[in-house]
Amino acid sequence: MEKYICGSMLVNKETLIIIAFLQKKGEMIMFERIKVLILSFVFMLFLVGGGHLVQAGDTVNPSEYVPAVNLITTEGEAVDLPKKVNVSDANYNLSLENVTWESMDSVIFNQAGTYEVNGITASQKKATTYITVYSKEQTINISAIGDSITYGMNVENVGINSYPKQLNYRLGNQYNVVNFGNSGKTLLETGDDPYIRTGEYTRSLVSNPNVVVIQLGTNDSKYFNFAKIDNYIEDYLKLVKNYQNLPTKPIIYISLPPKAFSSAYSISQQNIEQILPKIVEVSQKADLPVSIIDNQSATLEASSLIPDGVHPNAKGAALIANNVYHTLKGEPRELTGKTAVTEYGRTYGAINSQEITGGKNLYLSGMAHNSWVSYENVNLDANLGAIQLFAAVPYAETKVTVRLDSATGPIIGEQMLTQTANNSTWNFHTIPVEKATGNHTVYFTFTNEKVTDMNYELVRLSGIDFNYDPEKPVEAASAAELEALLASGLTNIKLIGNITLTKNLFLNADTRIDLNGFLLNADNYYLTKNESINMRTNLTIFNGSVTGRNSYGAIFINDSENLNYGMTIEISDVNFNGVLFIRNNVKDADVTFDGHNEVRTTTGSNVYARNITIKAGAYYYGSTEGGGSSNESGSTVFTLGTSQTDKLLTIEHDAKVELYPGNSGTGYGQNAVYGFSKISVGENATFIAKGERPMLRTEYTVTNAQVIGQAGSTVDLQTNDAVEGISFSYGIDYTFNQMKYLNLESKQINKYSFMYAYRTSSIQIIGNDSVMSVWNKNQNSSVTEPNASWIFNNFTLSNFTNSNNMGTVSSDSDVLKNQFATINNYNRILVESANPSK
Repeated sequence: MEKYICGSMLVNKETLIIIAFLQKKGEMIMFERIKVLILSFVFMLFLVGGGHLVQAGDTVNPSEYVPAVNLITTEGEAVDLPKKVNVSDANYNLSLENVTWESMDSVIFNQAGTYEVNGITASQKKATTYITVYSKEQTINISAIGDSITYGMNVENVGINSYPKQLNYRLGNQYNVVNFGNSGKTLLETGDDPYIRTGEYTRSLVSNPNVVVIQLGTNDSKYFNFAKIDNYIEDYLKLVKNYQNLPTKPIIYISLPPKAFSSAYSISQQNIEQILPKIVEVSQKADLPVSIIDNQSATLEASSLIPDGVHPNAKGAALIANNVYHTLKGEPRELTGKTAVTEYGRTYGAINSQEITGGKNLYLSGMAHNSWVSYENVNLDANLGAIQLFAAVPYAETKVTVRLDSATGPIIGEQMLTQTANNSTWNFHTIPVEKATGNHTVYFTFTNEKVTDMNYELVRLSGIDFNYDPEKPVEAASAAELEALLASGLTNIKLIGNITLTKNLFLNADTRIDLNGFLLNADNYYLTKNESINMRTNLTIFNGSVTGRNSYGAIFINDSENLNYGMTIEISDVNFNGVLFIRNNVKDADVTFDGHNEVRTTTGSNVYARNITIKAGAYYYGSTEGGGSSNESGSTVFTLGTSQTDKLLTIEHDAKVELYPGNSGTGYGQNAVYGFSKISVGENATFIAKGERPMLRTEYTVTNAQVIGQAGSTVDLQTNDAVEGISFSYGIDYTFNQMKYLNLESKQINKYSFMYAYRTSSIQIIGNDSVMSVWNKNQNSSVTEPNASWIFNNFTLSNFTNSNNMGTVSSDSDVLKNQFATINNYNRILVESANPSK
């Protein structure tokens, strides 16, 4: 039966619902009277059913005593009840028994409170679990009380490796575990150095603990202290009561001390074994449910991790931390698929460690020759024949062996791990395994026959995937994981969180990155390619956001005429903010946009590349904010460079492109498109470019550049302040074929015109009964009525350079041909067709 805290009572779920119902209905009954009625009703049920209400402090036959199980968690995080519980015999010696629990409603994990669940052991003894669910907004304070073993004597880097610190790593950032250990201290008040006379004890009482973990008794085993051991239980009960009476009413755990493997410091394992039952008796006689943490059993085989025979080193402290963790958190949940390293059951030879910066992710460090880590309750039904580890492996010939159900169980896989540069360089390691089904404990043992010294770290482990599928994207949660994936040759990647690059990341093969709605922050570093592979690769990046403050760009490739260099880059559904998105100015290397893209840069181009393609039906919005006269790093939206090779901007059919170059700076660095040899606007596509300076500028071309608008397309080019109008060009030949809408406009009147060129250029417009309208240079282009309009089927203006060289005008409309005069007469030309595809 589940029970809930209601006022000062533990009540079952049904009673809680009755109380809530009465309160909601507004019955005129005092709540205290309801409590009396409920208690009377519950008592009558117990009498009728032959039951017995056991109050705290009642004397119970020790042979029937099962120490309480206290579990802690936070809202939204379910815990599983243990499958086995400690059972005390008449002499207070513990053994483990299987237990069957009553059903538990998962709704209890959604609201802070304390809940009771009862069960029956295999020998028909009553077992009780109290689950305390803390608010997800609360920091849970845990006070670790103890002697030198708690403090961390003999622990390397005790400030980060003591057992309380390692426990905190496993519990996570919502918990605050404070180490109140003091070396040499006894529990006995009459011992040679009592804990209750220390500053740590005093500070622990005012630390507002929600949980108290006590581990005292090792120093009480010294012969001169053990002579007074008869006072041990009484003194322990007083200590427990002092914590229980604190305003925070903390949950109390009392620990059986670790095994002593020597008589160093006058410690006696024989005497410790006589103290252990007394600790169990304390648990029974305490006024409130007090749980036992069995660190004695957890360290029975840990002699190699307790160098002086008494004080565990950092790896031994991890054993204690992990045992305390599972006592607090309950049975390991069922595991499948990608699993955080925090989900492991037990380790031997590993240290809980945490990233100092970033997300403070947990990893296991220090694993040397014959170290192992186990994961309990792993469901292998969905395993596809491989397990993947995320690990750093600083030594060559390090092997992992995968076993089932014990550290010496049947082997299902073995693999030599790929060596990494050092113990902080991560890689993904795929281990083929035999097919297994059902739930198992999976052991990973690490060995290296050439590096057998336990002081040498062979492996750091940060994650595991029990259902690795090479056909699916591999998830990356951090920059380190993304780096490791690329280094491992795993190129189908999906982000599962925002990632900030901490170094330049090199691609060695075709790579696909699903941003998955998250942000890739390339403010200080960029994605690039390892050119030493001497082959062109493909990069596909999509579905998320990118930022960059790097003058090289978020994606950067050195300029090259080598056809094996550079990348073919495909972008889809990306938002970008920053300096320069892509620099890939490599011969014949394409940059392609699909889907919906919005790119805003500050002092650099959106894209600097030889070839840019906007795919059919795609949308591209590009703007710049900065100034500067450089075409490569100013406010040009698309820069295709200064080489004399083909440099193409292709807008495929039904696509829409809007470009808005910046309006600050001097010179001509604020173009919509610079350096092209050809701009092609496909059927029914739209190309809009508006800004202060000339929208199109081309140089360094062997022959004239081309701008081609195909049937049904829209081209709308406007400039507000350019002396030269829409184009400032070395020569452009325009062909507009059956356009739906064509607007070439320079809003700055009394200057040259909407068109300008250094080399002879041309405009050809095929109209099919289209209407051409022009605005006189002295007439504001915002005026609704044009200066003149003509219906025409074709119009050609050839061989013009500037106002002094008009060239030749030809048209099927003699009126248009005779009246058009010189190009320098107009600041705007507009062509509209009601039937552009006729």
